[in-house]
Amino acid sequence: MPKRSKEDTEITVNMIMDSVLEQMLTIGYDQMSYTTLSRATGVSRTGISHHFPKKADFALKSQNRVFDLLLTHLDFDSGLTGFSKSWQASLQSSQFLAILRLMIHHITVFDGAKAFSLQGIDRLFALLQEQYGEESKKELEWLLGLAVIRLVN
Repeated sequence: MPKRSKEDTEITVNMIMDSVLEQMLTIGYDQMSYTTLSRATGVSRTGISHHFPKKADFALKSQNRVFDLLLTHLDFDSGLTGFSKSWQASLQSSQFLAILRLMIHHITVFDGAKAFSLQGIDRLFALLQEQYGEESKKELEWLLGLAVIRLVN
């Protein structure tokens, strides 16, 4: 069997990661499996596990994609008040809630992917502090608390 090129491998990994992101946000991390990913991508379960030996590897590899998707819901151009309003409005978005659910899930469920959530939250705190100063810390803490309340209702 001929060896696959780097480009082919990258295309396959990106196709798997596109499906991972979609499934994590629609059916949830717990329901996503090598089988559901194989069905969605046409890549065998063995082929997927070759690139991602542990399920936690999906979370770690998708970290930047999830964070970038989170940012698309938020307004950084209208000051801290505008950011806060955009966060509150985004709590009506099923995709935004799925992203938050995913991040909180990884904090509370298993250590292997805890970095996924903590790095995302730390990046968000750093981004806000750089943009709006120290006062943004309390605002983001409040917004995260509001999100948790929304997720459990």
